[in-house]
Amino acid sequence: MIPLCLTFVLCGVVSAIGSTYFLEQAKHLDRKVGRIKVPLVLLLWFYDQGRQFFSKLYVMISSCFGDSESDSDSDPRRRYVAPIGVAVSMVFSILCCITAAKVETRRLDTVKSHGLVDKPDERIPMSIFWLLPQFILLGAMDGIHNTSIPYFFAEQVLASMARYMTIFTKGVFGGGIMGSALSVHIIEKKTRWFKSTLNQSRLDNYYWVLATLSAVNFALYVVIAVFNHYRDARTVDLDEPDQKNDDDCDCDCNVSCC
Repeated sequence: MIPLCLTFVLCGVVSAIGSTYFLEQAKHLDRKVGRIKVPLVLLLWFYDQGRQFFSKLYVMISSCFGDSESDSDSDPRRRYVAPIGVAVSMVFSILCCITAAKVETRRLDTVKSHGLVDKPDERIPMSIFWLLPQFILLGAMDGIHNTSIPYFFAEQVLASMARYMTIFTKGVFGGGIMGSALSVHIIEKKTRWFKSTLNQSRLDNYYWVLATLSAVNFALYVVIAVFNHYRDARTVDLDEPDQKNDDDCDCDCNVSCC
Protein backbone atom coordinates (compact mmCIF):
# COMPACT_ATOMS: atom_id res chain seq x y z
CA MET A 1 0.00 0.00 0.00
CA ILE A 2 2.99 2.34 0.36
CA PRO A 3 3.22 3.25 -3.38
CA LEU A 4 -0.53 3.81 -3.40
CA CYS A 5 -0.36 6.10 -0.36
CA LEU A 6 2.44 8.16 -1.90
CA THR A 7 0.15 9.15 -4.76
CA PHE A 8 -2.18 10.82 -2.24
CA VAL A 9 0.40 13.49 -1.39
CA LEU A 10 0.09 15.54 -4.60
CA CYS A 11 -3.54 16.36 -3.86
CA GLY A 12 -2.27 17.97 -0.66
CA VAL A 13 0.14 20.05 -2.75
CA VAL A 14 -2.73 21.31 -4.89
CA SER A 15 -4.94 21.89 -1.86
CA ALA A 16 -2.33 24.20 -0.32
CA ILE A 17 -2.52 26.72 -3.17
CA GLY A 18 -6.12 27.55 -2.29
CA SER A 19 -5.22 29.46 0.86
CA THR A 20 -2.09 31.01 -0.63
CA TYR A 21 -1.88 31.89 -4.33
CA PHE A 22 -5.62 31.80 -4.99
CA LEU A 23 -6.18 34.50 -2.38
CA GLU A 24 -3.18 36.48 -3.59
CA GLN A 25 -4.73 36.54 -7.07
CA ALA A 26 -8.00 37.83 -5.63
CA LYS A 27 -6.54 40.68 -3.55
CA HIS A 28 -6.29 43.28 -6.33
CA LEU A 29 -9.10 42.15 -8.63
CA ASP A 30 -12.32 44.13 -9.02
CA ARG A 31 -14.56 43.14 -6.10
CA LYS A 32 -17.51 45.39 -6.89
CA VAL A 33 -20.94 44.14 -7.92
CA GLY A 34 -22.76 47.34 -8.70
CA ARG A 35 -22.14 49.49 -5.64
CA ILE A 36 -21.50 46.51 -3.35
CA LYS A 37 -17.90 45.55 -2.56
CA VAL A 38 -17.59 41.77 -2.24
CA PRO A 39 -15.34 40.57 0.62
CA LEU A 40 -12.60 38.03 -0.11
CA VAL A 41 -14.13 35.65 2.40
CA LEU A 42 -16.97 35.05 -0.07
CA LEU A 43 -14.59 32.98 -2.23
CA LEU A 44 -13.69 30.86 0.80
CA TRP A 45 -17.41 30.45 1.49
CA PHE A 46 -17.94 29.05 -2.02
CA TYR A 47 -14.94 26.77 -1.50
CA ASP A 48 -16.41 25.50 1.78
CA GLN A 49 -19.84 24.98 0.21
CA GLY A 50 -18.27 23.01 -2.64
CA ARG A 51 -16.29 20.92 -0.17
CA GLN A 52 -19.33 20.09 1.94
CA PHE A 53 -21.61 19.41 -1.03
CA PHE A 54 -19.25 16.99 -2.78
CA SER A 55 -18.34 15.29 0.48
CA LYS A 56 -22.02 14.65 1.25
CA LEU A 57 -22.66 13.59 -2.35
CA TYR A 58 -19.80 11.08 -2.16
CA VAL A 59 -21.12 9.65 1.13
CA MET A 60 -24.66 9.43 -0.29
CA ILE A 61 -23.52 7.58 -3.41
CA SER A 62 -21.26 5.28 -1.37
CA SER A 63 -24.08 4.35 0.97
CA CYS A 64 -25.94 2.83 -1.99
CA PHE A 65 -23.45 -0.07 -2.06
CA GLY A 66 -24.55 -2.51 0.55
CA ASP A 67 -26.08 -2.26 3.98
CA SER A 68 -23.71 -0.69 6.52
CA GLU A 69 -25.36 -2.71 9.33
CA SER A 70 -24.87 -6.13 7.82
CA ASP A 71 -21.66 -7.60 6.50
CA SER A 72 -23.47 -10.47 4.86
CA ASP A 73 -25.68 -8.16 2.84
CA SER A 74 -22.86 -5.80 1.86
CA ASP A 75 -22.30 -5.25 -1.83
CA PRO A 76 -18.84 -6.67 -2.79
CA ARG A 77 -18.34 -3.62 -4.99
CA ARG A 78 -18.18 -1.54 -1.80
CA ARG A 79 -14.45 -2.31 -1.45
CA TYR A 80 -13.84 -0.16 -4.58
CA VAL A 81 -15.83 2.86 -3.40
CA ALA A 82 -12.93 4.54 -1.59
CA PRO A 83 -10.32 3.96 -4.37
CA ILE A 84 -12.74 5.35 -6.96
CA GLY A 85 -13.39 8.35 -4.70
CA VAL A 86 -9.66 9.07 -4.55
CA ALA A 87 -9.46 8.85 -8.35
CA VAL A 88 -12.35 11.29 -8.75
CA SER A 89 -10.66 13.75 -6.38
CA MET A 90 -7.50 13.53 -8.51
CA VAL A 91 -9.53 14.38 -11.62
CA PHE A 92 -10.89 17.45 -9.82
CA SER A 93 -7.32 18.33 -8.91
CA ILE A 94 -6.33 18.33 -12.59
CA LEU A 95 -9.37 20.40 -13.60
CA CYS A 96 -8.70 22.88 -10.80
CA CYS A 97 -5.09 23.46 -11.88
CA ILE A 98 -6.04 23.83 -15.56
CA THR A 99 -8.81 26.31 -14.71
CA ALA A 100 -6.49 28.27 -12.41
CA ALA A 101 -3.81 28.42 -15.12
CA LYS A 102 -6.23 29.78 -17.73
CA VAL A 103 -7.69 32.37 -15.36
CA GLU A 104 -4.20 33.51 -14.32
CA THR A 105 -3.20 33.86 -17.98
CA ARG A 106 -6.23 36.10 -18.49
CA ARG A 107 -5.32 38.12 -15.38
CA LEU A 108 -1.74 38.63 -16.59
CA ASP A 109 -2.99 39.70 -20.03
CA THR A 110 -5.25 42.28 -18.34
CA VAL A 111 -2.32 43.48 -16.22
CA LYS A 112 -0.12 43.94 -19.29
CA SER A 113 -2.80 45.60 -21.43
CA HIS A 114 -3.45 48.22 -18.72
CA GLY A 115 0.22 48.82 -17.92
CA LEU A 116 0.01 47.47 -14.37
CA VAL A 117 3.02 45.13 -14.39
CA ASP A 118 5.05 47.49 -12.18
CA LYS A 119 2.03 48.67 -10.18
CA PRO A 120 1.23 45.76 -7.85
CA ASP A 121 -1.02 47.83 -5.57
CA GLU A 122 -3.31 49.09 -8.34
CA ARG A 123 -6.77 47.61 -8.82
CA ILE A 124 -6.95 45.25 -11.84
CA PRO A 125 -10.06 45.77 -14.04
CA MET A 126 -11.06 42.11 -13.92
CA SER A 127 -13.91 40.66 -11.86
CA ILE A 128 -13.03 38.59 -8.81
CA PHE A 129 -15.68 36.08 -9.86
CA TRP A 130 -13.32 34.76 -12.54
CA LEU A 131 -11.68 32.90 -9.64
CA LEU A 132 -14.91 31.28 -8.51
CA PRO A 133 -14.65 28.06 -10.64
CA GLN A 134 -11.18 27.19 -9.32
CA PHE A 135 -12.32 27.67 -5.71
CA ILE A 136 -15.33 25.39 -6.27
CA LEU A 137 -13.22 22.75 -8.03
CA LEU A 138 -10.71 22.88 -5.19
CA GLY A 139 -13.54 22.45 -2.69
CA ALA A 140 -14.83 19.44 -4.67
CA MET A 141 -11.35 17.89 -4.63
CA ASP A 142 -10.88 18.43 -0.89
CA GLY A 143 -14.39 17.26 -0.04
CA ILE A 144 -14.04 13.91 -1.79
CA HIS A 145 -10.34 13.47 -1.00
CA ASN A 146 -10.74 14.15 2.73
CA THR A 147 -13.63 11.70 2.93
CA SER A 148 -12.43 8.84 0.74
CA ILE A 149 -8.87 8.54 2.08
CA PRO A 150 -9.80 7.98 5.77
CA TYR A 151 -12.42 5.50 4.58
CA PHE A 152 -9.84 3.78 2.37
CA PHE A 153 -7.41 3.41 5.27
CA ALA A 154 -10.09 2.25 7.69
CA GLU A 155 -11.12 -0.57 5.35
CA GLN A 156 -7.83 -1.67 3.84
CA VAL A 157 -5.44 -1.82 6.80
CA LEU A 158 -5.41 -4.47 9.50
CA ALA A 159 -8.10 -4.05 12.13
CA SER A 160 -5.45 -3.59 14.81
CA MET A 161 -4.07 -0.57 12.92
CA ALA A 162 -7.38 1.08 12.04
CA ARG A 163 -7.39 3.36 15.10
CA TYR A 164 -4.12 4.97 13.98
CA MET A 165 -5.26 5.76 10.48
CA THR A 166 -6.69 9.18 11.35
CA ILE A 167 -3.20 10.25 12.44
CA PHE A 168 -1.67 8.70 9.32
CA THR A 169 -4.21 10.49 7.12
CA LYS A 170 -3.27 13.83 8.66
CA GLY A 171 0.36 12.95 8.01
CA VAL A 172 -0.39 12.39 4.31
CA PHE A 173 -2.14 15.76 4.03
CA GLY A 174 0.67 17.43 5.98
CA GLY A 175 3.20 15.93 3.59
CA GLY A 176 1.30 17.51 0.73
CA ILE A 177 1.38 20.94 2.36
CA MET A 178 5.14 20.69 2.92
CA GLY A 179 5.48 19.42 -0.63
CA SER A 180 3.80 22.60 -1.86
CA ALA A 181 6.48 24.79 -0.31
CA LEU A 182 9.17 22.46 -1.64
CA SER A 183 7.75 22.52 -5.17
CA VAL A 184 7.74 26.33 -5.20
CA HIS A 185 11.36 26.39 -4.00
CA ILE A 186 12.53 23.91 -6.65
CA ILE A 187 10.64 25.58 -9.51
CA GLU A 188 11.90 28.99 -8.44
CA LYS A 189 15.51 27.76 -8.58
CA LYS A 190 15.02 26.23 -12.04
CA THR A 191 12.76 28.74 -13.80
CA ARG A 192 12.67 32.11 -11.97
CA TRP A 193 8.91 32.28 -12.44
CA PHE A 194 8.35 33.78 -8.99
CA LYS A 195 9.21 37.47 -8.71
CA SER A 196 8.76 40.07 -5.99
CA THR A 197 5.15 40.75 -7.06
CA LEU A 198 2.41 38.58 -8.49
CA ASN A 199 2.05 40.81 -11.56
CA GLN A 200 5.67 40.12 -12.51
CA SER A 201 5.49 36.40 -11.80
CA ARG A 202 4.35 33.55 -14.05
CA LEU A 203 1.97 31.83 -11.69
CA ASP A 204 0.10 30.42 -14.68
CA ASN A 205 3.14 28.35 -15.63
CA TYR A 206 3.32 26.99 -12.09
CA TYR A 207 -0.33 25.94 -12.32
CA TRP A 208 0.36 24.19 -15.61
CA VAL A 209 3.22 22.29 -13.95
CA LEU A 210 0.87 21.22 -11.16
CA ALA A 211 -1.75 20.17 -13.72
CA THR A 212 0.84 18.05 -15.55
CA LEU A 213 2.12 16.48 -12.33
CA SER A 214 -1.45 15.80 -11.23
CA ALA A 215 -2.21 14.07 -14.54
CA VAL A 216 0.91 11.91 -14.26
CA ASN A 217 0.10 11.17 -10.63
CA PHE A 218 -3.44 10.17 -11.59
CA ALA A 219 -2.18 7.77 -14.26
CA LEU A 220 0.28 6.27 -11.77
CA TYR A 221 -2.45 5.90 -9.17
CA VAL A 222 -4.74 4.09 -11.62
CA VAL A 223 -1.99 1.60 -12.54
CA ILE A 224 -1.15 0.89 -8.90
CA ALA A 225 -4.81 0.74 -7.86
CA VAL A 226 -5.66 -1.78 -10.60
CA PHE A 227 -3.01 -4.21 -9.35
CA ASN A 228 -3.63 -3.59 -5.65
CA HIS A 229 -5.22 -6.39 -3.64
CA TYR A 230 -8.26 -5.07 -1.79
CA ARG A 231 -9.64 -6.50 1.41
CA ASP A 232 -13.35 -7.11 1.81
CA ALA A 233 -15.04 -3.93 2.98
CA ARG A 234 -15.57 -3.72 6.72
CA THR A 235 -18.62 -2.02 8.19
CA VAL A 236 -17.29 1.48 8.77
CA ASP A 237 -19.00 4.84 8.77
CA LEU A 238 -17.77 7.19 6.07
CA ASP A 239 -18.00 10.14 8.44
CA GLU A 240 -16.31 8.29 11.32
CA PRO A 241 -14.20 5.48 9.81
CA ASP A 242 -12.77 4.49 13.19
CA GLN A 243 -16.02 4.50 15.13
CA LYS A 244 -16.41 2.11 18.09
CA ASN A 245 -18.92 1.46 20.82
CA ASP A 246 -18.67 3.79 23.81
CA ASP A 247 -18.41 0.81 26.18
CA ASP A 248 -15.26 -0.40 24.42
CA CYS A 249 -13.63 3.00 24.12
CA ASP A 250 -10.37 3.60 25.88
CA CYS A 251 -9.43 7.17 26.82
CA ASP A 252 -5.93 6.66 25.40
CA CYS A 253 -7.18 5.67 21.98
CA ASN A 254 -7.68 7.82 18.89
CA VAL A 255 -9.84 10.96 19.22
CA SER A 256 -12.29 9.75 16.57
CA CYS A 257 -12.88 6.62 18.68
CA CYS A 258 -13.73 8.64 21.81
